[in-house]
Amino acid sequence: MVPAGRDPGHRCRLLLPVDHGREPVTVEVPGTRHDLLTAGTVTDGVTLGRYGVAVLQP
Repeated sequence: MVPAGRDPGHRCRLLLPVDHGREPVTVEVPGTRHDLLTAGTVTDGVTLGRYGVAVLQP
């Protein structure tokens, strides 16, 4: 429930893969998504650098 006087805005599903390790890792991602941090397109997977993160939107 949204408090009075507040706009909930648009809802969307985000995928936030995070690499907690010291080595790069490739994460499988279903389908094609837009990477909000790099403005690139991710298809079927994303490689994260050490301690990396991505913010992916369908």
